Amino acid sequence: MIKMLIAQPENIDDITRLRIEMQIEDWNKTLSDDFSCYADDFAVITKRHLIEKLNKSIFFGVMYFDNKPIAICALEELSELPQITVCTEKNGRHCCLVSVYTKPDFRGAGYQQKLIKYLLKFAKRHGFNDITLTANTPDAIHIYEKIGFKLISNKYFLNL
Repeated sequence: MIKMLIAQPENIDDITRLRIEMQIEDWNKTLSDDFSCYADDFAVITKRHLIEKLNKSIFFGVMYFDNKPIAICALEELSELPQITVCTEKNGRHCCLVSVYTKPDFRGAGYQQKLIKYLLKFAKRHGFNDITLTANTPDAIHIYEKIGFKLISNKYFLNL
């Protein structure tokens, strides 16, 4: 049985476990390095962050299959210098879609797409109208485009 919800404090441990899996998998593919030795430290940092920010500036959608967490995604509210678009009908809250992850055994069944749509309905009800994302997983780009995301510009990073 599938259940989706907007995470509450009692879901923090589930989110933390899925984020650890996600981060190890993502960075292993990106940097070809095993970061699993940092799992315990990362769990502490993630839990502390979520205790402080959950449902204040970050909102997680969580999907459960038979009461086991299988997928997460989140909206992180952006607090940036205003853009000229805030002077138009686009005025509203801005956020970024982050931490999009589905356990490997549940991929390809459309679960993540359902969870993202669920989270986007939440966003609309709460005044978010400008949602961006940074995709570093080529396999997932088709999901975002199917939902309606469009590539507008690239992001560049500087590591000092």
